[in-house]
Amino acid sequence: MNRCTTALATAGVLLAAGAAHANVLTTEVPPNNGSGGVWMNLTDLTPAGEFLVVNKFELGGLGGTVGTDAPIEVWTRPGTYVGNVSDPTGWTLTQTLMVTRNGATVSSDMPLTSNIVVPDGETVAVYLQALEAGGIRYFGNASNPPLETYADSNLEIFSNQATTASVAFPTAGIFTPRAFSGSVHYEIVPAPASAALLGLGGLVALRRRR
Repeated sequence: MNRCTTALATAGVLLAAGAAHANVLTTEVPPNNGSGGVWMNLTDLTPAGEFLVVNKFELGGLGGTVGTDAPIEVWTRPGTYVGNVSDPTGWTLTQTLMVTRNGATVSSDMPLTSNIVVPDGETVAVYLQALEAGGIRYFGNASNPPLETYADSNLEIFSNQATTASVAFPTAGIFTPRAFSGSVHYEIVPAPASAALLGLGGLVALRRRR
């Protein structure tokens, strides 16, 4: 089991082990395109010894009938999604969630059942894929290209590809430039939390920046 996969499995312990601070980073909303699935890179920008735990996404919009639920898969992999959008090799399916459709340009909350850990100074790719028509909407097109990078002092989001497919890792229907539309909710977990986790036998190894 690799480090990022182990981190995903132990995120709940991490949050219980020490103080955490809630934060939200929002990209372009409302969406203007879609729908299907979307890729993004999440990069930790916190000071050495801290790291991020993502616990919820707000989707800028979902296609389909308002009030119905959309099944959405959440995939992750260490490093970037760029060059890895049509092949599941290296990706881990962390959960499949049922998310209520609130409208094509109205946010829908998507709390995670397995939190996503972004280790200190590293990047984790996230792929959100709806499994039926009326999926995740996103932002941008050729004539109105999206802003691809958003950042605060703790987290950077990079996103420039999306798909109209209703299956994971399609070989067609992938578009650039398209970007995630919505918000990423995350906690900043300090070094004492990682020390407590290691004391409980966790296998997460956190690297300081060089």
